[in-house]
Amino acid sequence: MNIKLLLPALALLALLYSCNIKPTAPVQAENTPKGELAFLLQYNGQMPSEVGLLRNQVVQRRLANILKDSFQVFLNKTIYDRPISVSKEEQLVFAQFFSDSDRSMPSADLTIDVEQDAIWIEYLSGDSIVEYTDHPSLQKPGLNAD
Repeated sequence: MNIKLLLPALALLALLYSCNIKPTAPVQAENTPKGELAFLLQYNGQMPSEVGLLRNQVVQRRLANILKDSFQVFLNKTIYDRPISVSKEEQLVFAQFFSDSDRSMPSADLTIDVEQDAIWIEYLSGDSIVEYTDHPSLQKPGLNAD
C-alpha cells in the first residue's frame, strides 16, 4: 500500500468525522443563579437609585403585582436609599430605604430570595409595619452578606 496516499486519506477521514460531531449544549453550573431576579445578585454594595432597582421592569412589575394599590405608598417611602446587600451563597438581596434625608429610621425594606423567586416588602405606615409577600407560605429569610 502506498503510504503517500494513506496519510491524506486518513486526514480526510478525520476531517469528515469531525464535521459529523454534534455540538453539546453548554453545561450550566449547579449553583449558577436562575430565574428572572438572578441579575440582582450583581448589585452588592451599589445604591438602588444608581442601578435603577425600583425602575427595573422586572422588579417594578413584581412589586406592583404584590402591592397593588399600595405600590405608590411604598415608592413614597423609598426616596433615600442605602447600598444593596447581597448574599451570593444564600442568593438573597436586601435593600433598605428612608423617607427622610437624615436616614435615622428605615421606612421601607425589600428582601428578595432569588433561589426561591420570592419577594418580601415592608414599610412603615404610622407606627405600624405593613408587610407584603408573593410567597406567604415561605419564611422571610435573614441576611448574612458575603
